[in-house]
Amino acid sequence: MHEEHGLSIWFFVGGMLTIYGIIILIANIPAFVPATGNGHVVLEELHAGLWWSIILFLVGVLFLKLHWPGKHTILDDKDNSILSDGTEAED
Repeated sequence: MHEEHGLSIWFFVGGMLTIYGIIILIANIPAFVPATGNGHVVLEELHAGLWWSIILFLVGVLFLKLHWPGKHTILDDKDNSILSDGTEAED
C-alpha cells in the first residue's frame, strides 16, 4: 500500500498566524511612543494591538510545533483514518 505524505494545512495556518502576529507587533510599535498631536483613542493604554500580536504569535507557534512536517502525531492518525474511509484506490 502506498501512503502519500504531504504538509498539513494547519502547518500553513500556524505560519500565517505567526507572521501576522509579528506584523501587528511591528505596526504597533509607534503606539508606545508618547502621542504628539494624535487624536484621543479610547482605552489606548490597554495596547490591544500588543496583546493580539502576542496571542497570534503564540497560537501560530503552537500550530507550527504540533504540525511540523515529518513529525508524527495522533492528529495525523485521525486525519489519515478520515481520509482513508472508503477512498482507497486500486493499484
